[in-house]
Parts: sequence; structure tokens; C-alpha cells
Amino acid sequence: NDVINAILKQHTEEKEFVEKHFNDLNMKAVEQDEPIPQKPQSAFYYCRLLLSILGMNSWDKRRSFHLLKKNEKLLRELRNLDSRQCRETHKIAVFYVAEGQEDKHSILTNTGGSQAYEDFVAGLGWEVNLTNHCGFMGGLQKNKSTGLTTPYFATSTVEVIFHVSTRMPSDSDDSLTKKLRHLGNDEVHIVWSEHTRDYRRGIIPTEFGDVLIVIYPMKNHMFSIQIMKKPEVPFFGPLFDGAIVNGKVLPIMVRATAINASRALKSLIPLYQNFYEERARYLQTIVQHHLEPTTFEDFAAQVFSPAPYHHLPSDAVERNAVIVLFLPKPPLENIGHLKAPTQRFYPVKLPQQRR
Repeated sequence: NDVINAILKQHTEEKEFVEKHFNDLNMKAVEQDEPIPQKPQSAFYYCRLLLSILGMNSWDKRRSFHLLKKNEKLLRELRNLDSRQCRETHKIAVFYVAEGQEDKHSILTNTGGSQAYEDFVAGLGWEVNLTNHCGFMGGLQKNKSTGLTTPYFATSTVEVIFHVSTRMPSDSDDSLTKKLRHLGNDEVHIVWSEHTRDYRRGIIPTEFGDVLIVIYPMKNHMFSIQIMKKPEVPFFGPLFDGAIVNGKVLPIMVRATAINASRALKSLIPLYQNFYEERARYLQTIVQHHLEPTTFEDFAAQVFSPAPYHHLPSDAVERNAVIVLFLPKPPLENIGHLKAPTQRFYPVKLPQQRR
């Protein structure tokens, strides 16, 4: 009882205190006005703020980025850099072999397939309209000469386009020749075969087609996988020769296997470089050709206040922006014309004011 009475007494005292001081302004939080954003007084405030956020405006990070000489050649090379591919690209051929088809002409003239085949192709990627597709084309044309649509798959690092034989026109000898050229030049072929016999490599004559992933439909929505590859091609997966796959995961597994097969083939190319290696090498070339030799003091002055102080409109900030290039580990010691930075942090040498 003593405990209960103490709790009730505490509750009553708190209630009386709240009622007594309810209207007391000193007991309430003062409503804060929303702060009004202020325009920076310096035209290059945001440049300095960005470097501060990235932790780059210190002596330790001086070797991580450089000032470049702004000229027309530099801008042209930067536009060329933007036009280069920034993702890994693959193009993969897809064939449909109906029951009884054993020659090139009958296979290439197929304009459609079974429902299971169409469901499989739809699962490889999303259907894109070639006339307005902005991603990787893999040699296909926007003028409808190589078809209207095709499956396309992409992630943040990979682009895959599928050359589907049943999506390409085959109403003339010229279109058949063009179809065979696109399909035959692909190094990885996916073959959907509903024939009672095993698929033969020589049916579609081509110098490429180093890897063939053949799919044979079975009962109960299961599919048998046959993988044929040249002896020099290294191992790849996840599918292997003789695998049995459920139809629900078939498109995903075949797509992953085809991408890894394409990577395995590219690894055989002498001096082959991935897209990120080519991009890094091109960035290094730009730095070496357009580097602005500066000490740390001059560098800081040009970044923080590259022009005499006066308030500029926002469009002027963009016109006078400093071009800065970030690199992970630039070999400054190998660049002979770069001035070695001094070991003084302050005073920072600022540009002279105009009078």
C-alpha cells in the first residue's frame, strides 16, 4: 500500500504542476523560424565547400587531383570521354530451332516460336524499341532494317543486347544475309532446340560462335542444357553441360551463363582491357597533356579564389568554373613538368586585388 500511495501521490503532484504552469510561456518551447538560405558572397564558395566535404582541400590530398588548363582541346577530349562506354557490353545471339529443322535457311526464316520459347526470350530482358533505344545497340540499326524490338538487359555496370533471330526480318535474300551477319558475328549463341536430335554446331556456318548454350525442352516444365565450347575457352558458369533447370529460373540462369561466357572469351584477347581500365588510362592521358603546374599555395589560391573578389551572378559562376580532375593514385613523380609543392600550409598566396 505504501508503494501504491507513493505512486499516486507522485502522479497527482505532476498533474497539478502541469495544470499550474500550462499557460506559462517560459515552460513552452519557443517556435523556431525556418532559416532563410543566404546566397554566398564568393562566386566560388560552392567549389570550396565541395572540396571541404570531400576532404580534398588539405596538403595530404594534394596528389589526388590537379588543375587543368582550360582550352578547346581539353573540352573536346572531355566530350570524347563522355561518349566512351562506361559499362561492360555484351551481344548474344538467340536461335530458334523447330522440330524437323536441320538446315540454315529453315532456321533463319523462323518468325516466331513456341509459347515456351517466347516466354524464355521475354525473360532474358525487357523489350526495347530500337528506333528510340538510347543504350547499347550491339550493331543493330534504328531504321528498322534489323527489326523493331529486341530484348535488352542492363545493370549499373553491364549492358547486354540479344540478337534474336525471330525478331529480325527475313523476307528477302538481303535481309537474310544481314541477319546471318549479325547473328554469326556473335561469339556466344543461345539455341532453343525443339528438334528430336541434338543440335549440330555446323548448321549455322560462322567463324565465331565459340560458345553454344543449347536448350532442350523436357517434360514437367524442365529443360536440359548442353554447352559446347572451343577447348581454349576457360571454364564459366553457373550452368554446365548436362544441367537440368526449372523453367522459372531458366532465363536468368542462361543469361548469367551467357554473360560469363562472353567475359571468358574476352579474357583470351591479348592485352584486353576492361572499360574502366580504358577510362582510367584516358583520364591519365588528359592529365598529362593539360596539367597546370602549380605549388600548393598557388593551387589553393586558384581553387578558392581564382578571380579577384567581386560578387558574380550564378551564370557567371558556371562560366568561370575551375576544371578539376580527381584521380585515385596519380603518379606525380613521373610527370616531369609538375612543380613540387612546398611544405608550407600558410600563408596562402592569394591573387592581387584590382584597384
